[in-house]
Amino acid sequence: MQEFSKVGIDSKRTTAASVAIVALVVYLALIHLQSILMPLAIAVLLYFLIKPPEQMIYRKVNNRFVSYGSVILTFIITIYFISIFLYDNLSQFIDEVPEITAAFEEKRAKYADANLYGLEAIFSDADLVTELASPSNVETFVLAILGSLGGFFTTMVTVLIFLLFIVLEEHTIAKRFGAAFPNSYDRAKKIVSESTESITAYVVSKVTCSAGQALVMTIIISPIGFDLPGWFLFGILCFLLDFIPILGALLATIPPVLIGFIMLEPLTAVLMLAMLIGNQQVFGSFVEPNLSGAKIGISPFVLLLTVMLFTQVWGIAGAIIGAPIIIIARLILDENERTRSVAMMMANSVEEE
Repeated sequence: MQEFSKVGIDSKRTTAASVAIVALVVYLALIHLQSILMPLAIAVLLYFLIKPPEQMIYRKVNNRFVSYGSVILTFIITIYFISIFLYDNLSQFIDEVPEITAAFEEKRAKYADANLYGLEAIFSDADLVTELASPSNVETFVLAILGSLGGFFTTMVTVLIFLLFIVLEEHTIAKRFGAAFPNSYDRAKKIVSESTESITAYVVSKVTCSAGQALVMTIIISPIGFDLPGWFLFGILCFLLDFIPILGALLATIPPVLIGFIMLEPLTAVLMLAMLIGNQQVFGSFVEPNLSGAKIGISPFVLLLTVMLFTQVWGIAGAIIGAPIIIIARLILDENERTRSVAMMMANSVEEE
């Protein structure tokens, strides 16, 4: 009995050591093979994103070339026109920074002399207020994110090449794998099926919710709402940053809130803040969970660690890509009896197992 117990303990230790070694190798690969792995990861995500509309078109035209070509061409044209509008709005925002800075200094001086029950000491400290809410800091923050995302999209040629080969081989790779590894075919097929289902649910729900939340935010801060400078710019940032689990929505809301409290009257700014928070809660707490259901199943703590890790390795792009990768990793671990305990620790709840 003791021998069996000892064998079980040794087996668990061996599994833990193997997982740790694999994790280290993967981490080093993410760093040193970034120019290859990041475009590949983006291509895989785009594949899952374009697959649902491609299937809808294919059912009507019964031609893969036409269905995939239509979706990819629409995607490229949409990105092109959004980029043009984004550049114009960013230029206008940069031109208005001196005006926003003047309003910021006026507000700071006003509240430094007001009776705010001790809080006026904060506004009287010019360095502290400038560090927290300076328009120049907002500009730097926005440009840094756009710069990182710009580097993210400069790899699009490589991404499109990977995507092309994924599309060309989607119907033949399963046959080749089955012929090469007949004993592992059923397990691999199950992993691919569940991964496809989970990633498709994740990508579709994220795109839908991010677009909806960004649209509502854009309307709130646009000329038909509170008319903030850079309203389209902040809407695009909201759409992109909302792909970052847990922290993205918060980061997307900070710039327009700061600009709002600088340019608007206090009560108006508070009303805008309440509307933006309400917008986040509706999409984050109600719409997205109903769309994605329980198919993601990753612990928020694991998601947070994943975001931090991939941000450190690949920047903002890594924060966006990290969540789908950890979903696939959990499904792979769940298919092996020796690593299933690790998958259970990564899960959002035990009942899902």
